[in-house]
Amino acid sequence: MRSIITLAIFALSVLSASAQYGQSILNLRISDNSQFKVYIDGNPAGRVSNSIKINNLQPGKHMLQVVRINYEWGRPYEEVVYGSGIVLTANAESWVTVLPELRRIKFDNIVAFNTPCPKPNHGSLYQPVMPGNQCSTDAPVFVPVAPVGPCAMNPNDFGQLKRTIDNAGFESTRLTIFKQAAAYNYFTTAQVRELMDLFWFENTKLEVAKVAYNKTIDQNNYYLVNNEFSFSSSVNQLGEYIAMR
Repeated sequence: MRSIITLAIFALSVLSASAQYGQSILNLRISDNSQFKVYIDGNPAGRVSNSIKINNLQPGKHMLQVVRINYEWGRPYEEVVYGSGIVLTANAESWVTVLPELRRIKFDNIVAFNTPCPKPNHGSLYQPVMPGNQCSTDAPVFVPVAPVGPCAMNPNDFGQLKRTIDNAGFESTRLTIFKQAAAYNYFTTAQVRELMDLFWFENTKLEVAKVAYNKTIDQNNYYLVNNEFSFSSSVNQLGEYIAMR
C-alpha cells in the first residue's frame, strides 16, 4: 500500500511539473511603487497591490493593462498607466517595471527554469536538460537558474577593481577608472553600492549610479543605491534618469 501511495504522489508531481513546463511567470510593479491592478487579455489577474505576481501564463504575446489606484481629496480613482502588448518568454520568470510617465514597460530581469532531467524509458515526458544546468535525476523539478544574459564581475576581479580605484589620488581619476571597467563588465546592485562608497563627492556618486544602471543585472533592486546618497535631490535625479531609459 505504501509503495502504491508513493507511486501516486510521484506521478502527480511528474504531471504537475510537465504541465508547468514552457509556461511563464510575470512579476509587475510600478516605478513609483503605487498600488495597481492588472488585466491580462481583458481578464483581471491578481489583487490590488504594489507588487503583483501572475503564474501559469502562456508564453508569447498578451495584451497587458495596468490600472494605477490614485487618490484625490482622500477618494480613490483609477488611471490606466499602460495598455499595450507584452511578450513573455517560455519556461521563464520575468520581472517588469511599468513607467507611467512614458506609458511604457521595462524588463528588469528574466530568469529561466530548469527543464525536467532526462530519464531512460519514460517516453517524451522528459526533455533534454538546458546546457550548463545541473539537476537531480530523482524527479523532474523546476528551479531558477542563472539570469538570462551577462554575469556580474566575480569577487576576485571586483576586489581588484575596488583596490585600483581606491589607490587613485584624485576623484576624476577614480571616475575614469570606473568608467573604463564599466565599459566591459557588469555589476550587481550591491557591487554598485560598494563602488559608490569609494567616491567622496555627491555628484560623482550620482554619475557612478547613472553609468552603472545599464550595466546592472538586477535592476529590480536598484532602488537600494539611493541609500548611498546624502541628498534627496540626488535620489530624484537618478529616478528621472532611470525613467527615461
